[in-house]
Amino acid sequence: MKYKFENKVEFYITNVCNLTCENCNRYNNYNFRGWQRWSDYADIYRKWSEHIELKNVVIMGGEPLLNPTVNDWITGLTDTFKCGIQVLTNGTRLNKTPGLYDALAQTQQHGGPHVGCVQISLHNVDHFDELKQNIKSFLSTPVEEYGTAIGVDLPNNAWGSMYYSMRDVNGVLINVHLANDFYNASIQPTANGRFTLYDSDPIVAHEKCGFAMYKCYHFIRGKLYKCGPVALMPEFDEQFNLDISDQDRKLLHGYRPLTPESWSWKSQRWIDNLDQPIPQCKFCPQNFTNTKIWPVVKNSKTQ
Repeated sequence: MKYKFENKVEFYITNVCNLTCENCNRYNNYNFRGWQRWSDYADIYRKWSEHIELKNVVIMGGEPLLNPTVNDWITGLTDTFKCGIQVLTNGTRLNKTPGLYDALAQTQQHGGPHVGCVQISLHNVDHFDELKQNIKSFLSTPVEEYGTAIGVDLPNNAWGSMYYSMRDVNGVLINVHLANDFYNASIQPTANGRFTLYDSDPIVAHEKCGFAMYKCYHFIRGKLYKCGPVALMPEFDEQFNLDISDQDRKLLHGYRPLTPESWSWKSQRWIDNLDQPIPQCKFCPQNFTNTKIWPVVKNSKTQ
């Protein structure tokens, strides 16, 4: 019998982003490199579909619309897991991604609440009016809009953002949620120009962790991780050489994700401990502070 994930599962497809948002919890505000081609992992995810059933799939990054194969990810994951797809983006490339609308529209055949959905994280409210016009240009014959940004209540039969949402005649939905403050990320710059991690009580850090609270499980490069940081911190270390001890580096790289091959003997223990802290939780903060962000387009001074 397949294991069904009731909460969303996030497919992280690129480290690359065009914005610098302080305390980005996937560290994309730095020159973090690397992206994943769908065709390189398609067969692995087909093997995964033999073991698991997904209800809500989120494609994200980085900025996923900077991945040259993002449309392949949308149609590929839809066909593989037979569920709707939500693309989480900063919205700046909505009309600069050829084929995106058609890929989203094709997901309608599988039904579900996240069919053909783009979720936009609005990092600066001053950009809303421009974003709203871009959304209208992207969609085909809008039929419904609502949200606090325009003073229209959420319909009883609809789901989505309370900030702003628009749906078109083909069922493609754009949700905008306000994300203009971030809490402190696990990777922090040091005074000597390097980067380091926290040294927290892992139990306390896990208790306060948003990844744990909202059960944000991550697929990255065909492997399933408890959360995004435990997958990305080692990759960041390989590129930037974190300022940490040898003992912490060994622990950092010691997490073993699930693979289709290890599912048969490792999955039950992994599932049973999903809500428990892992040793690597020590690298995340245990005292969270939300800070207003002012995103800047990389290689420019434009906010």
